[in-house]
Amino acid sequence: AAAGAVTADKMLMRLLLVVALAVAAAAAEQRATYIVHMAKSAMPAEYADHGEWYGASLRSVSTGRAAAAKMLYSYDTVLHGFSARLTEQEASDMAGMDGVLAVNPETRYELHTTRTPEFLGLAGSEGLFPQSGTGGDVVVGVLDTGVWPESKSYNDAGLGEVPSSWKGTCMAGADFNSSACNRKLVGARFFNRGYEAAMGPMDTSRESRSPRDDDGHGTHTSSTAAGAAVADADLFGFASGTARGMAPKARVAVYKVCWLGGCFSSDILAGMDAAVADGARVQKGFVVRDAGGAGMVLANTAANGQELVADAHLLPAAGVGEKEGAAIKSYIASESKPTATIVVAGTQVDVRPSPLVAAFSSRGPNMITPEILKPDIIGPGVNILAAWTGKAGPTGLAADTRRVNFNIISGTSMSCPHVSGLAALLRSAHPEWSPAAIRSALMTTAYSTYTGGAGAPILDAATGAAATPFDYGAGHVDPTRAVEPGLVYDLGTSDYVDFLCALKYTPNMIAALARSKTYGCAANKTYAVSNLNYPSFSVAYSTANGEAGDSSATTVTHTRTLTNVGAAGTYKVDASVSMSGVTVDVKPTELEFTAAGEKKSYTVSFTAAKSQPSGTAGFGRLVWSDGKHSVASPIAITWT
Repeated sequence: AAAGAVTADKMLMRLLLVVALAVAAAAAEQRATYIVHMAKSAMPAEYADHGEWYGASLRSVSTGRAAAAKMLYSYDTVLHGFSARLTEQEASDMAGMDGVLAVNPETRYELHTTRTPEFLGLAGSEGLFPQSGTGGDVVVGVLDTGVWPESKSYNDAGLGEVPSSWKGTCMAGADFNSSACNRKLVGARFFNRGYEAAMGPMDTSRESRSPRDDDGHGTHTSSTAAGAAVADADLFGFASGTARGMAPKARVAVYKVCWLGGCFSSDILAGMDAAVADGARVQKGFVVRDAGGAGMVLANTAANGQELVADAHLLPAAGVGEKEGAAIKSYIASESKPTATIVVAGTQVDVRPSPLVAAFSSRGPNMITPEILKPDIIGPGVNILAAWTGKAGPTGLAADTRRVNFNIISGTSMSCPHVSGLAALLRSAHPEWSPAAIRSALMTTAYSTYTGGAGAPILDAATGAAATPFDYGAGHVDPTRAVEPGLVYDLGTSDYVDFLCALKYTPNMIAALARSKTYGCAANKTYAVSNLNYPSFSVAYSTANGEAGDSSATTVTHTRTLTNVGAAGTYKVDASVSMSGVTVDVKPTELEFTAAGEKKSYTVSFTAAKSQPSGTAGFGRLVWSDGKHSVASPIAITWT
């Protein structure tokens, strides 16, 4: 009996081993989506085109397998390569092939989440709107959840013919005709191969296999960026007025890459690839939308402080700040029959102080590359009224049968199209400017103090305390000043390559980003991350002896180059930091420009008398001024 038991145990162990091996083998054969970056210049001569080469490369790693690897997309603008469904072994084999720069697994992203033109100073004779009538040559590409073309925000009245350089198309699909496009909405496409490859066939009873927006997010962001003016816009009588985008004369091209199951990087890349090929200026920004709650009185937590965010609800609801919420809870707990009266005060404008840094806003410091200050800038993103889809109610809940033309939502998804629309306005006013010059103009003219508050700093809505460059970057966008910044910090391809060299990127990694192997790192050149010609300064000191610190002085030097985009003039510098023991030295202290396009360089040396405990931070500001223009850069100093 004992021998029989041993034999049975051995058989059981063998069976378990066989099952485990079978499960492991099945897992190894499971396919996932990978993005394959190829070196375009490395294509062998025997292939007629890159598509043929990509197909042959894919077949070579899946030959002999039960099911061949499937290509989803071929890319030719934002990167050279393709996306495909591969096993782990196929991906490994592909990575070792000649001409392959990188093989990366796909990433799934989630969305995050009208009176801002007046607030930004864009309405009236002194704003940019009256000057931007020729902005119709700019096409803003939006990668999001699609578009609701029936919205009045896509009215093309007053717009001329679509620019001849535009190569986009209006893609027909379920509940979406190609005739939905016009001189305002000049393009609409959808990309779902990556989504369906990962999630299975789409449930067409819940979402449209077309550019139509079933969620509302894409319609809201695209109309915020470049929506036409729509009079008498409101949500249930609130925030009534004229709704319009930041660049109302710009055209819109929509690329639906986000679905109910998420946004997949293979689809996003395909949308970006098409947008660039079409001739759009691509607006990118996928952020996390806050989930709503249910209840009659919604009190903020400490994380949200006093910030009031207007969310739609199925039940009547009131939102209060953290302090008011605590008072209400205390009152309820102390009274046997607590009562309350809500008085509707209507839409309030010119509320002070404003702006505030939203509690949900992206914050620094930059943990990946501490030598680059993040965020860059802040813009309107709280309680934004913009166009909405007719497919979903204002809450986005399946049980919400209400339909509205406009909705009020908040999130970094709302601030992104504001700044993107302003970038389109600047591009229209200065078509010769590079993207880096536009970013510089927006950053160096931003404000970080209240104009009517005698220099009082912008506040953080989450804490009620003064915000810092880790909260607002360069400050709040000011488009009326950005159109004439005086000087800009410009960047070209070689500058970005030098930045990648400083980060120790390999030749293949640089080639994948630059889409060319002609760029590389010189062995005899010294690269520094801090020398990227960015409109801000982030000084990252290392703590020598842990939290105790030591007494040695440390100097970090940054080099910057300014380009004159205005009239001739002499600029003088003023630089200061608020941290004891840290000094700043700028050389030279004066820059003279005699012509537009002229470039001048300078250095900034930051010297810390001694080390500080890890996590210590201080801030400052560097400003070049000719008496008319103030070209300002924030300074952040940290000990890592």
